[in-house]
Amino acid sequence: MQFPASTKGSEASSEVARRQSFEAEAMPHLQDLFRAAMRLTGDRTRAEDAVQEAFLQAWKSFDRFEAGTNCRAWLFRILFHCVHHHRRKWFRFPVLKETEEFLEANLPAPEPIPEQLRDDDILRALDQLAPDYRAVVLLVDVEEFAYKEASEILSIPIGTVMSRLSRGRKALREQLTSVAAAYGISKPTDGQPTRRGAGQ
Repeated sequence: MQFPASTKGSEASSEVARRQSFEAEAMPHLQDLFRAAMRLTGDRTRAEDAVQEAFLQAWKSFDRFEAGTNCRAWLFRILFHCVHHHRRKWFRFPVLKETEEFLEANLPAPEPIPEQLRDDDILRALDQLAPDYRAVVLLVDVEEFAYKEASEILSIPIGTVMSRLSRGRKALREQLTSVAAAYGISKPTDGQPTRRGAGQ
Protein backbone atom coordinates (compact mmCIF):
# COMPACT_ATOMS: atom_id res chain seq x y z
CA MET A 1 0.00 0.00 0.00
CA GLN A 2 1.36 3.41 -0.99
CA PHE A 3 0.75 6.48 1.10
CA PRO A 4 0.49 9.98 -0.37
CA ALA A 5 3.71 11.92 -0.23
CA SER A 6 3.96 14.55 2.47
CA THR A 7 2.85 17.98 1.34
CA LYS A 8 5.00 19.82 3.89
CA GLY A 9 7.97 19.94 1.57
CA SER A 10 5.98 21.26 -1.37
CA GLU A 11 4.21 23.83 0.82
CA ALA A 12 7.53 25.09 2.15
CA SER A 13 8.93 25.28 -1.36
CA SER A 14 5.86 27.20 -2.54
CA GLU A 15 6.20 29.66 0.34
CA VAL A 16 9.86 30.27 -0.49
CA ALA A 17 9.00 30.87 -4.13
CA ARG A 18 6.21 33.26 -3.13
CA ARG A 19 8.57 35.21 -0.88
CA GLN A 20 11.23 35.40 -3.57
CA SER A 21 8.68 36.56 -6.12
CA PHE A 22 7.37 39.24 -3.74
CA GLU A 23 10.88 40.48 -3.04
CA ALA A 24 11.65 40.66 -6.75
CA GLU A 25 8.37 42.30 -7.79
CA ALA A 26 7.45 44.55 -4.88
CA MET A 27 10.50 45.47 -2.81
CA PRO A 28 12.27 47.48 -5.56
CA HIS A 29 9.41 50.02 -5.27
CA LEU A 30 9.80 50.58 -1.53
CA GLN A 31 11.55 53.93 -1.83
CA ASP A 32 9.05 55.21 -4.41
CA LEU A 33 6.17 54.39 -2.06
CA PHE A 34 7.90 55.97 0.92
CA ARG A 35 8.63 59.14 -1.05
CA ALA A 36 4.99 59.34 -2.11
CA ALA A 37 3.77 58.62 1.43
CA MET A 38 5.92 61.45 2.76
CA ARG A 39 4.36 63.83 0.24
CA LEU A 40 0.87 62.64 1.14
CA THR A 41 1.21 62.72 4.91
CA GLY A 42 3.93 65.29 5.55
CA ASP A 43 5.13 63.20 8.45
CA ARG A 44 7.84 60.55 8.52
CA THR A 45 6.17 58.37 11.15
CA ARG A 46 2.84 58.42 9.33
CA ALA A 47 4.58 57.71 6.04
CA GLU A 48 6.42 54.73 7.53
CA ASP A 49 3.16 53.41 9.01
CA ALA A 50 1.34 53.79 5.69
CA VAL A 51 4.08 52.06 3.71
CA GLN A 52 4.37 49.26 6.25
CA GLU A 53 0.62 48.69 6.12
CA ALA A 54 0.64 48.84 2.31
CA PHE A 55 3.36 46.22 2.02
CA LEU A 56 1.68 44.03 4.62
CA GLN A 57 -1.56 44.15 2.64
CA ALA A 58 0.36 43.56 -0.59
CA TRP A 59 2.01 40.47 0.91
CA LYS A 60 -1.32 39.11 2.16
CA SER A 61 -2.95 39.60 -1.25
CA PHE A 62 0.08 38.78 -3.40
CA ASP A 63 -1.58 35.60 -4.62
CA ARG A 64 -4.06 37.85 -6.44
CA PHE A 65 -1.36 39.90 -8.16
CA GLU A 66 -1.07 39.02 -11.83
CA ALA A 67 2.53 38.40 -12.82
CA GLY A 68 3.62 40.58 -15.70
CA THR A 69 1.30 43.47 -14.81
CA ASN A 70 2.38 46.80 -13.33
CA CYS A 71 3.37 45.94 -9.76
CA ARG A 72 4.33 49.56 -9.01
CA ALA A 73 0.84 50.80 -9.90
CA TRP A 74 -0.68 47.95 -7.88
CA LEU A 75 1.37 48.93 -4.83
CA PHE A 76 0.48 52.60 -5.21
CA ARG A 77 -3.20 51.66 -5.34
CA ILE A 78 -2.81 49.82 -2.02
CA LEU A 79 -0.83 52.72 -0.52
CA PHE A 80 -3.46 55.29 -1.46
CA HIS A 81 -6.14 53.03 -0.02
CA CYS A 82 -4.22 52.88 3.26
CA VAL A 83 -3.74 56.65 3.37
CA HIS A 84 -7.37 57.26 2.47
CA HIS A 85 -8.46 54.89 5.24
CA HIS A 86 -6.62 57.00 7.81
CA ARG A 87 -7.24 60.39 6.21
CA ARG A 88 -9.94 61.50 8.63
CA LYS A 89 -7.55 60.92 11.50
CA TRP A 90 -4.46 62.34 9.81
CA PHE A 91 -5.83 65.33 7.90
CA ARG A 92 -8.12 68.16 8.81
CA PHE A 93 -8.78 68.85 5.14
CA PRO A 94 -12.20 67.66 3.91
CA VAL A 95 -12.44 65.44 0.87
CA LEU A 96 -13.41 67.55 -2.14
CA LYS A 97 -17.18 67.94 -2.34
CA GLU A 98 -17.72 70.22 -5.33
CA THR A 99 -19.28 68.90 -8.51
CA GLU A 100 -16.64 67.98 -11.10
CA GLU A 101 -18.67 66.57 -13.97
CA PHE A 102 -18.74 69.84 -15.93
CA LEU A 103 -14.97 70.29 -15.71
CA GLU A 104 -14.42 66.64 -16.58
CA ALA A 105 -16.41 67.11 -19.79
CA ASN A 106 -14.98 70.49 -20.82
CA LEU A 107 -11.41 70.83 -19.59
CA PRO A 108 -8.62 70.66 -22.19
CA ALA A 109 -5.47 68.70 -21.43
CA PRO A 110 -3.81 70.33 -18.39
CA GLU A 111 -0.77 72.50 -18.98
CA PRO A 112 2.49 71.22 -17.50
CA ILE A 113 4.13 72.86 -14.52
CA PRO A 114 6.90 75.29 -15.52
CA GLU A 115 10.39 74.22 -14.50
CA GLN A 116 12.10 77.52 -13.73
CA LEU A 117 12.23 76.81 -10.01
CA ARG A 118 14.06 74.18 -8.00
CA ASP A 119 12.49 70.79 -7.29
CA ASP A 120 12.46 71.59 -3.56
CA ASP A 121 10.34 74.67 -4.21
CA ILE A 122 7.85 72.64 -6.25
CA LEU A 123 7.65 69.88 -3.65
CA ARG A 124 7.09 72.36 -0.83
CA ALA A 125 4.30 73.95 -2.85
CA LEU A 126 2.90 70.47 -3.54
CA ASP A 127 2.72 69.84 0.20
CA GLN A 128 0.35 72.82 0.53
CA LEU A 129 -2.27 71.42 -1.86
CA ALA A 130 -5.51 69.88 -0.65
CA PRO A 131 -5.05 66.09 -0.39
CA ASP A 132 -7.15 65.17 -3.45
CA TYR A 133 -5.30 67.63 -5.69
CA ARG A 134 -1.96 66.64 -4.19
CA ALA A 135 -2.60 62.96 -4.85
CA VAL A 136 -3.25 63.46 -8.57
CA VAL A 137 -0.35 65.89 -9.10
CA LEU A 138 1.93 63.52 -7.20
CA LEU A 139 0.97 60.53 -9.33
CA VAL A 140 1.05 62.24 -12.73
CA ASP A 141 3.74 64.92 -12.40
CA VAL A 142 6.09 63.41 -9.80
CA GLU A 143 5.70 59.65 -10.20
CA GLU A 144 4.91 59.94 -13.95
CA PHE A 145 1.90 57.63 -14.02
CA ALA A 146 -0.39 57.88 -17.04
CA TYR A 147 -3.87 59.29 -16.52
CA LYS A 148 -5.35 55.79 -16.83
CA GLU A 149 -2.97 54.41 -14.19
CA ALA A 150 -3.69 57.33 -11.84
CA SER A 151 -7.40 56.74 -12.40
CA GLU A 152 -7.05 53.09 -11.42
CA ILE A 153 -4.84 53.83 -8.41
CA LEU A 154 -7.28 56.40 -7.02
CA SER A 155 -10.44 54.59 -8.20
CA ILE A 156 -11.78 57.73 -9.89
CA PRO A 157 -12.69 58.45 -13.55
CA ILE A 158 -10.00 59.73 -15.92
CA GLY A 159 -12.01 62.94 -16.29
CA THR A 160 -11.77 63.51 -12.56
CA VAL A 161 -8.01 62.93 -12.75
CA MET A 162 -7.75 65.60 -15.44
CA SER A 163 -9.94 68.12 -13.64
CA ARG A 164 -8.12 67.72 -10.32
CA LEU A 165 -4.77 67.78 -12.09
CA SER A 166 -5.67 71.02 -13.87
CA ARG A 167 -6.81 72.71 -10.67
CA GLY A 168 -3.90 71.29 -8.69
CA ARG A 169 -1.43 72.58 -11.26
CA LYS A 170 -3.15 75.97 -11.23
CA ALA A 171 -2.82 76.13 -7.44
CA LEU A 172 0.83 75.11 -7.75
CA ARG A 173 1.51 77.83 -10.32
CA GLU A 174 -0.05 80.42 -8.02
CA GLN A 175 2.08 79.28 -5.11
CA LEU A 176 5.22 79.11 -7.23
CA THR A 177 4.58 82.63 -8.51
CA SER A 178 4.72 83.80 -4.91
CA VAL A 179 7.92 81.81 -4.35
CA ALA A 180 9.47 83.31 -7.49
CA ALA A 181 8.51 86.79 -6.30
CA ALA A 182 10.20 86.08 -2.97
CA TYR A 183 13.35 85.15 -4.90
CA GLY A 184 13.06 88.38 -6.87
CA ILE A 185 12.26 86.54 -10.12
CA SER A 186 9.86 88.48 -12.29
CA LYS A 187 7.74 87.22 -15.16
CA PRO A 188 9.98 86.42 -18.16
CA THR A 189 9.87 88.84 -21.07
CA ASP A 190 11.99 86.88 -23.55
CA GLY A 191 11.44 83.30 -22.45
CA GLN A 192 13.92 83.54 -19.56
CA PRO A 193 13.19 84.49 -15.93
CA THR A 194 14.71 87.79 -14.88
CA ARG A 195 15.55 89.21 -11.48
CA ARG A 196 14.21 92.56 -10.45
CA GLY A 197 16.99 95.09 -10.18
CA ALA A 198 19.25 93.21 -12.57
CA GLY A 199 21.38 95.52 -14.65
CA GLN A 200 20.54 98.57 -12.52
